[in-house]
Amino acid sequence: MADMKFTYVATCQNYGNQKRSGDRRATDILNLMVNNPSLRVAYIDEVEEREGDKVQKVYYSVLIKSVDNLDQEIFRIKLPGPAKLGEGKPENQNHAIIFTRGEALQTIDMNQDNYLEEAFKMRNLLEEFHEDHGVHPPSILGVREHIFTGSVSSLAWFMSNQETSFVTIGQRVLARPLKVRFHYGHPDVFDRIFHFTRGGFSKASRGINLSEDIFAGFNSTLRRGNVTHHEYIQVGKGRDVGLNQISLFEAKVACGNGEQTLSRDIYRLGHRFDFFRMLSFYFTTVGFYVSSM
Repeated sequence: MADMKFTYVATCQNYGNQKRSGDRRATDILNLMVNNPSLRVAYIDEVEEREGDKVQKVYYSVLIKSVDNLDQEIFRIKLPGPAKLGEGKPENQNHAIIFTRGEALQTIDMNQDNYLEEAFKMRNLLEEFHEDHGVHPPSILGVREHIFTGSVSSLAWFMSNQETSFVTIGQRVLARPLKVRFHYGHPDVFDRIFHFTRGGFSKASRGINLSEDIFAGFNSTLRRGNVTHHEYIQVGKGRDVGLNQISLFEAKVACGNGEQTLSRDIYRLGHRFDFFRMLSFYFTTVGFYVSSM
């Protein structure tokens, strides 16, 4: 039943290069596919093709699965050029989205895992798409994260608290009553058909879309979507726990905010929000840094 209803695509841009150079990581990915027969892996293949006397590089998006302990190609789609024009992660997501099926899509990072009891609640979560969450039906269902590396050391515990305050407590208030939660937390479930027809899941301009996840929320809201937050399901997340990681997290959020200020999305949202939503929006994005400065 699960195989009929769900597809699981891991996107790994460099698999083709790793396989050619005999990298151990390619073997690891193959082992993953052999042990999990329903897993699909998407990667970008660079092929040199000869046209007359010219040799040119051609790029393909390829989807593979494992058959008899080897990888077998399912689809191959020619790309107009090299895929890595923007930031690595959003580009990695964008090239693999065409291989997904169905109406909802959950985007999970590589450092995240799920618990069995959470998987049982998945059906309830997907039903939220049909619930009444205000004027528009939800286009992104927000999910909380549980930092399971919190028990490593006192530093890790502090870091997990920092994450909890930002990703869970903060987002809860932003979603209700303020209604200014934009996608922040990677296990969120997207309404695939809504986003697929409105410019994709993640923006990937180099230098301005470092925090690609919040731009997905901006996009969604600007196009009459609705972002919610649900506390009854959580997804595990592992973090690198060092002292400089803590300040890097703060730096990442602050840099991301700088990028948002440069982008047009904030400008457009500010123009179209009603007064109260605009105030909450100001205070939870740019205003926070202005007032702390």
